[in-house]
Formats: sequence, structure tokens, C-alpha cells
Amino acid sequence: MTNGLKKANTRAIAGFLAPFVSAGVLCGLLLITGDEFKSSKIFIIYQIAIPLILITGIVLGIKPIPHIPELGDKDYAYSGLFLNIFFLVVFVLSLIYLS
Repeated sequence: MTNGLKKANTRAIAGFLAPFVSAGVLCGLLLITGDEFKSSKIFIIYQIAIPLILITGIVLGIKPIPHIPELGDKDYAYSGLFLNIFFLVVFVLSLIYLS
């Protein structure tokens, strides 16, 4: 018995949270390196970890779209998908700026 409550679309929610996780990872990396961010070895972690988190968020945002009618959470799915794509574009622009 579910008491009329719908099951949450957890993939949509995880996809929505992925850009915030990537922002937290970036803040942690910046706190570790300080002014030497580009010249440190942590920059390689930035180049690998951030796009992986954002691409995972895009996948997690696309997969629940067919399940929106039964599970709901349309706002999480679409806004998470948009945020992940937006931050991936910002990431690519930051690489162009830093090179």
C-alpha cells in the first residue's frame, strides 16, 4: 500500500543534482590549489572529473524522460538536463579561456 504517493523518479533527481556536485568538486579543487590551479596536477583532475560528472548528469536527465508520465518529476528531468548541458558548455569555454 503506497497511501496514494507516487514513487520518485530518482534518476531525474540525481541528474538535477549532478551540476551542483560538479560545482562542489570544482570549489574543492580551487580551495586545494589556490592561485596555482592551471599549473598544478589538480588541473588534470578538473579536466577529467567535471565533464564526467556533467555527462553522467545528462544521461541521468535523458533516461527518465520516457517515465515522466508514470513517475513524475518532469521539472527535475528537464531542468537537470538543461543545467548539465549549460555547465558543460561553460566547462568547454573555460578550457578555451585557460589554454
